[in-house]
Amino acid sequence: MDEDLFDEFGNLVGQDPFDSDAEDEISLDEHQETNLALRDGNVDGSENEDTTEFPTKLTRSTLQETYGNDVEILVETENTQSLSEPIVKPEVSRSDGREHTIFTKLRKNIPKTNFDREYLNGMLQIPERIRNVCVIGPLHSGKTSLTDLLVVESHKCLPHMTKNIELGWKQLRYTDNLKQEQERGVSIKLNGITFLSTDLDSKTVALNLLDSPGHVNFLDETAVCITATDCAVICVDVVEGVTSVTEQLIKQCRKNKLQMVFVLNKIDRLILELKLPPKDAYLKLNHIVKEINDFAKESYSPELGNIIFASTKLGFTFTIEEFVKYYYSKNLPSDHVAEFIARLWGNIHFHKGKFSTCVGTETPTFVEFILNPLYKLFTHTLSGELSQLKALLLKDFQFELEEKYFKYDPQPLLKYVLSNVFKTQNGLVQSIMRDGQSPQHCFHKLDHLLTKEKDMDMKSTQFFGHALKNIDYDGSEWTLIRSYHGDLKLGMSIKVIDSELSEIAGGEENDLEESEYASSVITEIALLGGRYLYPVQEAHKGQLVLVKGISEAFTKSATLYGADDKFLNLFKPLDYINSPIFKVVIQPLVPRELPKLLDGLNKINKYYPGVTIKVEESGEHVVLGLGELYLDCLLYDLREVYSQMEIKISNPLTIFKESCANESFAAIPVLSWNDKVSISMGAMPLDHKLVTALSKGKISDDEFNNPRKLSKRLRSEYGWDSLAARNVWTFQKSNVLVDDTLSAETSKAVVDKYKKQIKQGFYWAIREGPLTEENISGVQFKLLNLTIDSTVEGDIGSQLIPLVRKACYVALMTAAPILLEPIYEVDIVIDAVLLPIVDELFQKRRGAKIFRTEKIVGSPLVEVRGQIPVIESLGFEIDLRLTTNGRGMCQLQFWNKIWRKVPGDVLNEEAPIPKLKPAPISSLSRDFVMKTRRRKGISNEGFMSNDGPSLEKYIEPSLFKQLKDNNLV
Repeated sequence: MDEDLFDEFGNLVGQDPFDSDAEDEISLDEHQETNLALRDGNVDGSENEDTTEFPTKLTRSTLQETYGNDVEILVETENTQSLSEPIVKPEVSRSDGREHTIFTKLRKNIPKTNFDREYLNGMLQIPERIRNVCVIGPLHSGKTSLTDLLVVESHKCLPHMTKNIELGWKQLRYTDNLKQEQERGVSIKLNGITFLSTDLDSKTVALNLLDSPGHVNFLDETAVCITATDCAVICVDVVEGVTSVTEQLIKQCRKNKLQMVFVLNKIDRLILELKLPPKDAYLKLNHIVKEINDFAKESYSPELGNIIFASTKLGFTFTIEEFVKYYYSKNLPSDHVAEFIARLWGNIHFHKGKFSTCVGTETPTFVEFILNPLYKLFTHTLSGELSQLKALLLKDFQFELEEKYFKYDPQPLLKYVLSNVFKTQNGLVQSIMRDGQSPQHCFHKLDHLLTKEKDMDMKSTQFFGHALKNIDYDGSEWTLIRSYHGDLKLGMSIKVIDSELSEIAGGEENDLEESEYASSVITEIALLGGRYLYPVQEAHKGQLVLVKGISEAFTKSATLYGADDKFLNLFKPLDYINSPIFKVVIQPLVPRELPKLLDGLNKINKYYPGVTIKVEESGEHVVLGLGELYLDCLLYDLREVYSQMEIKISNPLTIFKESCANESFAAIPVLSWNDKVSISMGAMPLDHKLVTALSKGKISDDEFNNPRKLSKRLRSEYGWDSLAARNVWTFQKSNVLVDDTLSAETSKAVVDKYKKQIKQGFYWAIREGPLTEENISGVQFKLLNLTIDSTVEGDIGSQLIPLVRKACYVALMTAAPILLEPIYEVDIVIDAVLLPIVDELFQKRRGAKIFRTEKIVGSPLVEVRGQIPVIESLGFEIDLRLTTNGRGMCQLQFWNKIWRKVPGDVLNEEAPIPKLKPAPISSLSRDFVMKTRRRKGISNEGFMSNDGPSLEKYIEPSLFKQLKDNNLV
C-alpha cells in the first residue's frame, strides 16, 4: 500500500494511480490536443523520426454511435427523485400476511354469482329464510370438497378455477385460502361463504356456511363453528365409518343443541377401492347408519332426508327423495311418491309390483332402484363402453352425452357424467332447510352459552350479538359475529364486553363498571366469500357477518350490546373442546427485537382461539397449544407473517399438575411473622368421579350458586358426609375448599369475616403449587383452624392471603404430594396386516397402551384406540407414517382430560437422576420436577443439586427435624 495516498486513519488523501476513474478525469482541451498530436504523428509537438503508425481515431464512440439512430437518448442534468424519497429504501416491516394467502382483494375481481346479490340482501332481512350451517367431520372426510360443490354451483367463472380442477384431477379447496393450508393439504382456519340456494321445491334460502378444519389439533376452530351455527353437516368417510372423532363431534353438537345432517361421503371408494358388490355396499352403508343412531340417540335414516350420499371428489350428492324426484316420480301417481320414498331403505324388497320384507336372498329396494343404476354408470364409463353408456344415459336418465366428451380420460368423464346425472345440490339444501333451525327458534340453544339460564326480553334492546373470533383476512383484522337481535349498521356504536369479564361478573349489570367494557364503532361490515369479502351496509337478526372496529376491545370472544342497552345476559367463554397441554418457550434471536415478538404474540393470541400465551416469573414467554401440528403452524405464522423475525424455540414441553395421594398426616399450624395469627389446613384427594365431573363441566352454575342443591348432589352421588357438603365454600380448577372448623375451637364470626381473603389465598395456592408452580388439581382443602390474637389491631386481611397460601402448601406437602401428567387418547385407522407395527410402536413408548382394537366392517381396516403420555408422544405420528409407508393415520386428542400419576416419589432426595441419560422409572417424578424447577428458575443451585420441593421450606426447622426423626417425612 502506498503510504502517500492514505493518512494514519486509512483515509484516501492522494490520487490512486490504479484508479480507473482517474483516467476519465481528463479535460476536454487535453483530450483534443492529444488527438491532434496523434494525427500528426507527434505527441510532444517536436519532430519525430519514428514511423510508427497510430490509429487515425482513438476517441470514445458517442452514445448515438453505440446505440444507433433508432434509440432515443435522454441526458438528465437534474435530480428527478423527490427529497422525501430515500435513495436506498429501508425494508418495510409488514405483518399483513398477503404473501401467505390466496385472496381476491379488488372489488372488480370479485366473482359473479348465479343469483342476484340485491335479492340476497333482501333475503337476509327475513330471519325465517336464513340458515347458519357448519360443515364438520374427521380429517380428510371431504368437508372442504363438499363446500366446493356449493361454491361452484353458486358462482360464475371463479378466478382460481383451472382446467385440472374442472376435470377433477385436482380439488378446488376454495375455503383453504392460506398457502400454508394449500401446501400442507389440511384446513387450519375456519372459513365460510354466504350465498343463495334453492331446495327441491324451488324455495330460496340464504345460507351462511362455515367450513371447519378436521384435524383434532384445530378443534378450537371447529368449536367456534359449532357455537356460531344452528345446523351441522357431519361428513363421514363410508370406508372408515364412525370413528372416535365423529363420536366426539356428535357429542358436541348434542351439547350445543344443533340439528345434524350426515353426509356419507366417498361412496365411490366402495365401488372403485373396496370393489364391493351392490348388496355388500348396502350392508356397509346400513351398518354406518346404525352406528350413527346408536351414538346420536335420535332417528337418522336416508328416507327421512337427514342422511345424504355423496362423492365430493366426483362432484355429486343426492338424497333418496332427490333421486326419486328426478327419475321415478314421473312414472308414479303423485300420492304414491312419499310412500315409495319411505320404502327405499331398510329390509324391504320389491317383487311383482308389491313391497314386502326381505326374508332370504331378495334384493333390497335401495340396491335395486338406486345402487344398481349407480353401479351401471361406473361400469360403463370406466370400461370404455361409451356407446352403451350413451344409450343408458339417454334411456334411464334423460341425458344425452355429446361425442366430444368421448375423448376424456375415464376419471374426468366419470365426474362429468355423475355431476350431470345428479344435477344440483338441492337435496342437500332441502335437508338443511328441513332440519336446520331458524333464528327465531334458536334461543333455547343459548342456555349453555349464557352466564344465566333464563329467557330474555329483547323488546327494549337495540342490538344483541356474540363476537366469536378475530380473523386475519388477507392482512386485515375482522371479527366474526352472530347477530341474535336487532340490526347492525355502519357507524353504529356498540358495547363490547369481553367474555372473561362476563364470567367474573356472572351476567349482572351492576357487577360491571363502565371502565371494564369498551365502546366501539362499526367501521365496515362484510359477508363471507371464501376468498373474497362482499361489503354491505348492515346486518340483520340471525346473520353471520364479519365486522371491523371491535377487534381491539376483546381477545377471544365477547358479548355485544347497543350503546344505550342494558345488560340482560352475557356470553360465557367458548368451550374449545381440547385443552392446550403442549408448550414451547420462545425468545427473539436478537434481543432488541423483543417488541416485535410481543406484537406478534398478541396477534397470535387473537387469531388462534385455543392458544394460551403467558409470561413466567423467569421472564420466559410460553406458548401453549393443542399439539405438534398446531404449534408448528402457529410458529410459522409468528415468524413469517406477524413478527417477521427469527426466534429461538425450546424443545416441545408439556404441562403438569400437582395433587396428593393421601390425607394430611397432621394439622401443622402456620404462623404470621409476629406469631399472632395462626391458621392450619388439611388436604386430601378428591373422588375421581367428582374430579371428572368438575373438569368436564357436568356440575352447572345453578348448582354452584344453590348450596342446598349442591349439598344434596354431593351426598347422593359422591358419598360426602352432610357436614362437609353443607360447608363447601368454593370450587376452582377441580379443587374444593371446605370450612371444617368447629365452633368450640374457632370463632365462626372471625372465619366469616375473613372468608373472602381465605378464598383468595386458596385461589393463589392452586394456581401455583409448591412442586413446580403448576396448577393444583383434584384436592380437597379443609380449613381446620383460624386463631387471631386479641391484641391484633386493624384489618389483617392483606396479611392473611399469603398465610392461607402457605397453609395450603403445608397441607399438600403433608398429604403425599404427586405429579400428574396429561395423557393423549390415540385413534389410529390402519390396515389389519399392519397391526404388529402399531403394537411395537406402543411398546417403545413409556406408559403407552392399546385398550381397544375394532375391525371396521366391510373393509380391511381396523381402528386402534389407545393412550400415550403427552410427553412421550413427540414424533409418534411421524414414526407411524414412516414404518407403515404412509398407510397409517393417527389422531391425538385430549378432550377427555385424562391425567395420570407420574411414577416415583417427588420428595425422594435419594432418587438417582443420571446426567445425559434417561432417568429410571422410579425416579421419573423427581426428574420431571427438578428439570421443571430449573427451567423456571425456582432451583438455581446447579444441575446435580437437590434443591427440590421440601416441607422444610414452609415450617420451623425444629418442627421439621422432629417430624423427620419420627419418619413422617
